[in-house]
Amino acid sequence: MARISCVQYDEENDSLYVHISSKKAFLTVEISPRIGIDLSQSGRQPVGVEILEASKVLSDLFGRVVSRQEVRRTLCTVTSTDAIYLNFRLDGRQASLAVQKAYQSPLLTAATN
Repeated sequence: MARISCVQYDEENDSLYVHISSKKAFLTVEISPRIGIDLSQSGRQPVGVEILEASKVLSDLFGRVVSRQEVRRTLCTVTSTDAIYLNFRLDGRQASLAVQKAYQSPLLTAATN
């Protein structure tokens, strides 16, 4: 089931944050140079996704240049099946970014044992 997600966009820094859960972020894991996943204290549940240089990332996803002004207008829904999908919608087109549902952080595992 898709649900509309709370999205915050900082146009000056071109950074986009998609809230996945209402839980507090405890740790950020960088999954690529432009994408970081905020995890819950257990270190396994994603609570948010930060996208740096969002206009470039969305340009790659949509296969065309997406301006910062267009990023501001982009809608995002979140679906969860085998992964968490951030489904971006802009001007009638859709592009998705998949994020793993669960993480095994060696740092958090060591801290809790």
